[in-house]
Amino acid sequence: MKTALFTGAQAIHPGYGYLSENAEFANGVRQAGLIFIGPSASAMSTLGDKRSSKVYLSKNAPDVPLIPGFSGSSQDDEALRAAAQQIGFPVMLKASAGGGGKGMRIVREASQLKEELERAQSEAQRSFGSSDCILEKYIESSKHVEIQILGDSHGEVVSFFDRDCSVQRRHQKVIEETPCLFLTDDIRKRMSATAVRIAKLIGYENAGTVEFVVDVKTGHFYFLEVNARLQVEHPITEEVTGIDLVALQLFAAAGGNLRSLPAVQNISQLGHAIECRLCAEDPQKNFFPEHGKVHLWLPATDELAAGRDVRYETAIQSGSSVSIYFDSMIAKIVVWAPTRALAIEKMAKVLAHTACVGVKTNQLFMQSCLLSRAFHDPTYTTSFIPANIDKLLQPPWSQKPEVQTMLSIIPGLIVRNLSNFIPATLQKKPFGSVRKQFRNQRYDPVSAHCEIVTNFAWSGEKQGDVSSIKQMCIWKPQDRNIPKNNGEAYLFEIEDSKSSQETSAVTATQVSAQYNEISQALRSGKAMDSKTYKLNIDLWHPAEGSPAVVESWLSSTLQVSINGTKILAHVSLPSARPHTLAGEIDRGQRVFCHLPMLGTFVEFKRDTLLSFAESIRSVAKEKNDPEQKTIMAPMPCKVLSILKNNGDEVESGQSVMVIESMKMEVSIAVSVSGKFETNWKKGDAVEEGKILCSVV
Repeated sequence: MKTALFTGAQAIHPGYGYLSENAEFANGVRQAGLIFIGPSASAMSTLGDKRSSKVYLSKNAPDVPLIPGFSGSSQDDEALRAAAQQIGFPVMLKASAGGGGKGMRIVREASQLKEELERAQSEAQRSFGSSDCILEKYIESSKHVEIQILGDSHGEVVSFFDRDCSVQRRHQKVIEETPCLFLTDDIRKRMSATAVRIAKLIGYENAGTVEFVVDVKTGHFYFLEVNARLQVEHPITEEVTGIDLVALQLFAAAGGNLRSLPAVQNISQLGHAIECRLCAEDPQKNFFPEHGKVHLWLPATDELAAGRDVRYETAIQSGSSVSIYFDSMIAKIVVWAPTRALAIEKMAKVLAHTACVGVKTNQLFMQSCLLSRAFHDPTYTTSFIPANIDKLLQPPWSQKPEVQTMLSIIPGLIVRNLSNFIPATLQKKPFGSVRKQFRNQRYDPVSAHCEIVTNFAWSGEKQGDVSSIKQMCIWKPQDRNIPKNNGEAYLFEIEDSKSSQETSAVTATQVSAQYNEISQALRSGKAMDSKTYKLNIDLWHPAEGSPAVVESWLSSTLQVSINGTKILAHVSLPSARPHTLAGEIDRGQRVFCHLPMLGTFVEFKRDTLLSFAESIRSVAKEKNDPEQKTIMAPMPCKVLSILKNNGDEVESGQSVMVIESMKMEVSIAVSVSGKFETNWKKGDAVEEGKILCSVV
């Protein structure tokens, strides 16, 4: 507010964060003589709170259908247990002042209620400043459908129809669409009328969303809550109605009368729109939030994003950092198409062509959702993700092993051509006049031009399996008459050496054995007995970035034909000197490639034979923890609670700690049985990589 007054602003738009539903903030803005672009504080307090909104509607609109629940205000777990048994399990605990999936827990049996209540209250207090929770019947087969409304100061309220927000993980929306094709015209009209009536009862002004739960089995709908703000998913409503909701917010806040606008008198929906929330998280690890630097951000090409049919809403760009201090959502991607089928197809393509390189996201997971047969059925429910999780975690390209194999050629191709994009002044080195790829022992097969490429990609058969594939790429000697952008290579798969907990002598033997295997494959010709890959560089856009600047990332786009298969790759890699300085150890080269044909980026590591031998020696020296007796902090976090005392016996799968990072609570469970030990206490801040706890 001080900033607004200092700059001479007349109004404040609170966005769609939690501050936008803070009644005290809204009052403070108005008391400062500024216009608050949102509803009144009384509307927030009455309808924005789940408990008070139900009490208000029970008294003033008893015909509005409410979800069966506990009407008392007690927060005692015994009272809530008795209420839950009367309602019937499963039940849902919800933060009364909450939203965005925070402070929500499904309780399926009485023994879970106390622990889940404590977790819900803790999250609610930190997120909303209130630990108050309500209890409702959990409807298993349901849809989460909401009605967008907007009111003015003259008593007029307009409905902009429905949005289907049923694709959720951790009770948070992931994919939203409009219209909800499950609704009949009659149900849609009745829900809209109910939403408008609720808003008019309290004289609601500005934008808001009335949310409902629709029982798929019966077709009945129940009032859920009112979000007294503009919501994250409002763009899809704008796309199908053709109306700018933010412009209407400003109009209403300035005292405008909606009846004077012909555009809002006969609103209709045209076509279909979908929004996907791109989040920095790892679906393979139960959607655990991720953080780090975005090395390359590149929206879909102009061909896919032509006109107004695709819109990106984000603040990230190449070089941006995703911190641990905010929610994991980093971008919203919205598409419009004439039909739902076309919108699904378009969104899947746009997601596949959006390069967000360096930080793990749910990009591939959302593509799996969109392409799922279950999603194509409009009757899908809020159980869509948990019911289909195993299939959704299978990448769409997992059935294309040949494609995954040939990708190992690309990193070597890029690194071998780096010098073409590095200024000549940086390429001065000893023996600089010696021709490229010179080998002193030219007749020794081990002197072949080759590299070891490690592909860090999903390649398992079970949920969460993530491993790496190592291949040796051997480059066939090139005829001088062949154009430089052509070439041939062989790929030879290398088995992983197992890390050892034995003596250093055994470790050295393992390293030597694997290196000897590679040497023998080259000398015997076995490595060249494999399939030949013919490649051609069709397109290579110049790199962006400065190789002279430390931590500067080079990025470029190339299209390669490998055995006739065209592969488009958006490449990002650390700036690298064209040679290793004296005394430095060659530790290989990291290469990130966003591949639209896979719909995601893949991390590679390109090694010379020498740097590969050094890397496996380092890995072999490390002590493995096959039973995961220690649990490391996956990112900077705060210890919210420690559920066990040092020395307590714990069983595999048991939760022992609760931490918070990126506005999300995470339970830490052990994978082995034994005695629990930790050096941390409640409230401690833990750095990434530190040991959280161990089992001895």
